[in-house]
Amino acid sequence: MNLLIDTSVWSEALRRKNKSVNSEDTFLFQIIKNEEEIFLTGIILQEILTGIKNQKLFDEINDHLRFFNYVTPTNKDHILAAQLRNDLAKKGTTIASIDVLIAQIAISNNLTIATYDSDFDKIAEHSKLKIINFEKYQSKI
Repeated sequence: MNLLIDTSVWSEALRRKNKSVNSEDTFLFQIIKNEEEIFLTGIILQEILTGIKNQKLFDEINDHLRFFNYVTPTNKDHILAAQLRNDLAKKGTTIASIDVLIAQIAISNNLTIATYDSDFDKIAEHSKLKIINFEKYQSKI
C-alpha cells in the first residue's frame, strides 16, 4: 500500500517520551515492518520539525526523514484543495486549509493517508480520499 503518513503518526513515534520509531506499539513501526511504501510532503515535514528546540534532535529527525519518498503539491492541487474546502464548508464541515491540502495531495497521487486525525475522516466522507487508522491497519495485517 502507498501511504502518505500524517503528522499525527510521525509524532507518535518521534516526539513521545516513551515511544520511538522502534517501538513496536506505534503505527509507524507497523507500517515500516510491513514494508509499505511511505510518502511525505513538505508541509508534513514542516509540522514534524516545528517546535523541536533541541538542534541535535531536529537535525537527527530531519536526517532520517530525507530517505522517504516526497510528493510536491502542484498549482492544480492548491486549486482543487480550495474547491474541496469550499465544498466541505457548504456541507457544514470546517477543516483547516493545511489538512485539506494534504488530503488533496493524497488524492492526486493515489495515496492512502495513515492518520489518527479525525478531520481526515470528515474529508473522506465527502471526497475520494482514502484513509487508514491504526485499528483498521492492524486488522488488515
